[in-house]
Amino acid sequence: MASKSPPRGVYDDATLDAIEQALTDIWQVLKAHAPYPDWEVDAELKTHLAFTLMTLVDCGVSDPRELRSKTLQSLPLGRYH
Repeated sequence: MASKSPPRGVYDDATLDAIEQALTDIWQVLKAHAPYPDWEVDAELKTHLAFTLMTLVDCGVSDPRELRSKTLQSLPLGRYH
């Protein structure tokens, strides 16, 4: 993630599908490891996940597995993926 600029925000259907799949997979990992109490309602975590995914897509990442892996690496949760 080289850029800290706001994400572009315009994505085609394939990109949206990749983001959705990655986010589903990320939530499954988080659910399995429950990193801290109330993580499911943490607005800051949700914002971080969305921003990270969109930034990765804007940098050219389109594979859901790579999106998942890189997003999980951005979290201070350890290596659960």
